[in-house]
Amino acid sequence: MRSVWVISLLCMAALSARAEMIVSTADGNGADTFVGNDSNKGPNNNYGAGYTMDIRNYTGVRAHIGFIRFDISSIGGVDPTGAQLQLFLTSAQNSKDWNVYGVKDSSIVDFWNEMTITYNNSPWMLPASSGNFALDDTKVTLLGTMFVQAGANQLRTSNPATLDLASFIKQDTNNLITLILVGPADGTGSQYYVQTKEGQAASTDPNIYVAPRLVLPAVPNPFWVSNPNPAMNEVVSTSLGQLCWTNPEPNSPGGVITCDVYFGTSEPNRLAPNYGLEYTLAEGTTATCVSLPITLPPFTRFYWAVDVHDSSMPGVVQRGRVWSFNTFNTGPTVNAGADQYIWLGHQGTPGAASAFLNATAEDDGLPQPLTYLWEQVSGPTVTISPNNVEDITVDFTEAGDYVFRLTVSDGAESNSDTIRVFVGTDACAAAKAVPGFTVNRMDFDSNCLVNLSDLATFAVQWLDCRSLDCP
Repeated sequence: MRSVWVISLLCMAALSARAEMIVSTADGNGADTFVGNDSNKGPNNNYGAGYTMDIRNYTGVRAHIGFIRFDISSIGGVDPTGAQLQLFLTSAQNSKDWNVYGVKDSSIVDFWNEMTITYNNSPWMLPASSGNFALDDTKVTLLGTMFVQAGANQLRTSNPATLDLASFIKQDTNNLITLILVGPADGTGSQYYVQTKEGQAASTDPNIYVAPRLVLPAVPNPFWVSNPNPAMNEVVSTSLGQLCWTNPEPNSPGGVITCDVYFGTSEPNRLAPNYGLEYTLAEGTTATCVSLPITLPPFTRFYWAVDVHDSSMPGVVQRGRVWSFNTFNTGPTVNAGADQYIWLGHQGTPGAASAFLNATAEDDGLPQPLTYLWEQVSGPTVTISPNNVEDITVDFTEAGDYVFRLTVSDGAESNSDTIRVFVGTDACAAAKAVPGFTVNRMDFDSNCLVNLSDLATFAVQWLDCRSLDCP
């Protein structure tokens, strides 16, 4: 019977020293990788498929920075007080404090791709000399420090007193939490290896050798309502007129579920009557939708909670999760275009080349019309003129690997995207730079063409025997 199961669950929760809700980078839209900006790990290299993240901060020599993303949609609405970060380190050279940064919410920034992200195309990293790194302070915030002890194959857990994840999670607007790991914080160069979700999948015991995890000291309640509409952290229209949810099953057959619904814009307080929210939308309702009492103002965050009464459990009130939605401006979406691979002379002018960067940006038109800014991130210096329009043409007279960033602002929020333009000395050099390029083993002179020259090389070596029993 469900009543027996519920009692057992409650008893186990009471006896447990610590009840937890856990989300790892292997869940949902989670991700984990690192980037580098030095002679060992180049700024245009991607390491998303690795079993470990190589974390190292050796000022002027090594800059290996970890990126992790948690999809918290499954735990949205749970009080994150006491949240902790857990990392499984396969190797930690020294006991040191790490700096942990949070990436401020943006639909573009938080949806980074671990299989393509590099130092140079990361939306929150800034250009820096080799062996160093720089973070964009407009997009990241320092959350605190995490002490990592030396050793191998150990699970390390942050201290909420020094790493305040809860405050950052409470500000979340899109169910994605991106953290940046910089260790050691003092730049003295100790090296660390943190297991990724790929490493967890390949490990002999994935219950011990785990991916990065976000841990909340809470236990799921079987009497919570579910399927909130709007969904947790959803951006909605100001014309939204009602809130809906799905009720839990009653504890006993024939039981009746009724709900109390609270709504408002004040920061919720679970210890206060009605959570400290301004409106009581329903008391004892058997419905699963209620109407909103106001027209929603723009650029505002709203909170709501549903408490549950079960007639088969008289006198018991099941306090709900605190859901949130908003009418925020999410900022423009930006696509700088596909990477390009060109070569000097490919348009008929010896020693010169041009690339047309055909970008797209979309927005709701609020609060102001879009503005554009193109900047060069890396490569030999070129002139961008004009640099304040959506599409540009860039002229090159020197071969190199170029990266450009387009930042688009709607007057309140801005988002960026980067594009790589590889300029080769010739068409073959450009082709070799394309990801996935495969060398033809018969192309002995490496000119991207198998011809009589290669045949002649092959003929010269015909019947050249290197065996110990050559005739």
